[in-house]
Amino acid sequence: MGRLEKIKRILREEVNVPQPGESSGKPISQEEKSDMECNTEYLNINEILDGRIKGIPYYMEVLEDVLKKDYSWEVTKKVMEYAKYMKSNPESLKNLPPIIVIDDKLQDGAHRISAILLLDQYMDRNNPFWDDVKLKVEFCYT
Repeated sequence: MGRLEKIKRILREEVNVPQPGESSGKPISQEEKSDMECNTEYLNINEILDGRIKGIPYYMEVLEDVLKKDYSWEVTKKVMEYAKYMKSNPESLKNLPPIIVIDDKLQDGAHRISAILLLDQYMDRNNPFWDDVKLKVEFCYT
């Protein structure tokens, strides 16, 4: 692939990258994290959902909505957008911001978690990639 083709591909991918929507929260700032002790781990979807991280919202509700083909909830629409993008661009996962956990409670990353689970359990369930892919998770403590 020539240089021009690479640039076009990169621009095309950046234009189509899902953007936070109305249902998206705001991650904690670097300044707010500066007073916390943080460590980074790389976890797959099963490790993320194993109970260690508290307060992960709506991932089951989104899966249930999709199984019922009910796309009326804004959260479900946004998670579907993320999941479709991730499925078409799995290499983009390495560029995702970290999932942020403060005092063992999820602070940012619920849409991404829901999208990976949706891919793993429904949209691309025969692909072991979604079960094995490691996501960057920052654990911070006040």
